Amino acid sequence: MNFYIGNSIGEIKFDDYNIEFSDDLLQYIYNQRKQISVDLSVLFEIDPYSDTFLEYENVKALSDICSLIIEADIIKGYNDYDEGVEMLEDLLQIADLAVLNKNGLVIIGD
Repeated sequence: MNFYIGNSIGEIKFDDYNIEFSDDLLQYIYNQRKQISVDLSVLFEIDPYSDTFLEYENVKALSDICSLIIEADIIKGYNDYDEGVEMLEDLLQIADLAVLNKNGLVIIGD
């Protein structure tokens, strides 16, 4: 799935800045969710197979979640740890940029 900064699907262009996030990593994090006692629902409400819009109010929560996952190192057993950390850092960066610009995120599923 790909994350774009924007407030609607119609607003984004597919050549705009975006980051790719693996469905497998999302599933891995879901399976490891009990390792941290933080509400991860904002992340898990994203449908990796459909287009989703994440409102500005939830983008900051997503940023916080990414930071906590990185700090707690719950992906240490992920099959490609370095790639997983890079995807989380990229997601954190685009979420922070969206918050800075008071935008939401549009997620295009596979």
